[in-house]
Amino acid sequence: MPSDIDHAKFADDLRRRVAESGVADAALRRAALRAGAGEEVDEGTSHGLLARTIGEASYRVTDEMVADVRAATGSDKAAFEVVMSAGIGAGLRRWDAALAAIRDADDATR
Repeated sequence: MPSDIDHAKFADDLRRRVAESGVADAALRRAALRAGAGEEVDEGTSHGLLARTIGEASYRVTDEMVADVRAATGSDKAAFEVVMSAGIGAGLRRWDAALAAIRDADDATR
């Protein structure tokens, strides 16, 4: 069933909003978003390690990882934004993969 809803635009808007607004430094949020999505980041940083772990296997996140990010960012709100940015990046990565699979399947039927 065709839809007038532009889901890709919503995903792009979400990526942009995560990157542009919040308490944590914008570069930090963007890095967490990318790491959660599986892109390369400096895992030598507490936020890089946490974001990569959230993107790959969130069940492996430890209290210590979160505490390290909280200490590095200086606030619970900033640490929360790192966690959320990574989670959103991971979710959008999976959404992008699903969308690509649907497009590939649609192309295969033509």
